[in-house]
Amino acid sequence: MAREQTLEDIIRTDCLPLRDCMLTISDVNGEAAFLYFKEGELIEANYAALWGKDALAQIAPWKLADFAVAPLPLGIKRSLWDPIEVLLNPGAPVTASGRLAARPTFNVQKLGPSSPFERFRAIPGLLKLVQIERETINILYEAEGEEPENTDWLNEFSERAKAVGDTLGFGVCEKWTIDTDRYQVVGLNHDECFIVLLRRKDVSHEDLETAVNEVLE
Repeated sequence: MAREQTLEDIIRTDCLPLRDCMLTISDVNGEAAFLYFKEGELIEANYAALWGKDALAQIAPWKLADFAVAPLPLGIKRSLWDPIEVLLNPGAPVTASGRLAARPTFNVQKLGPSSPFERFRAIPGLLKLVQIERETINILYEAEGEEPENTDWLNEFSERAKAVGDTLGFGVCEKWTIDTDRYQVVGLNHDECFIVLLRRKDVSHEDLETAVNEVLE
C-alpha cells in the first residue's frame, strides 16, 4: 500500500520548487488551513482564527485529505522565522545552526541571502542588529571597522513602546521607528522580543524602514 502523503512531502514536492505560493490543505473532517511561502521559506500559517505557530500546532496532527497550491496573495505579513523543518517539528532537538539533528533539511535553490536575518544584515550601511528580550540585549550583527555603538538605551525605549501599547489598548506593538539627526532605527516584534536595526543616516541610502519592509514583503 502506498505511503500516505504528509504535509512535509507536499511542501518539498509542490511548494519549495515554486518558492512563492499559498498551500491550502484540508483534513478528513473537512477543516481547512493555509500555509504561505516566500522565497522558499514558510512565512505564515492560518487556521480558523489562529495564525503563525499557534495555527501550525493545530495543523501538525492532521490526517490530510486534499491540498491545492495557488499564487502567494499580496499583503501577507510574516510571523514565522524559523527553518521549515523546525516549525513543523516543534520540540525536536536542534543543532547549533538551528537545524533538526535527526531529520533532513528542506533544500531550496538559494538566489541570495536565505533567511530574513541574513537579508537584514545585507541592508546597505547597517551598523547593528540586536535582539531585545526580557531586558537583555543580544548583538546579532555589528558592522566591521565601525566604532561600537552604545545601544543600551534601546532596551528602555522598547519597554516604553510596549507600555504605550498596553496603556492605549493597542496590544502588542508590531513595529516602531526612530529617526534622529544621526541615526535611523527600526524595531520589529518577534516571538515576545524585539529585533532592532540601527543605521547611521546617509542621504545615499533609501529610508531604513523602506529597506526593512522590502525584506519582509
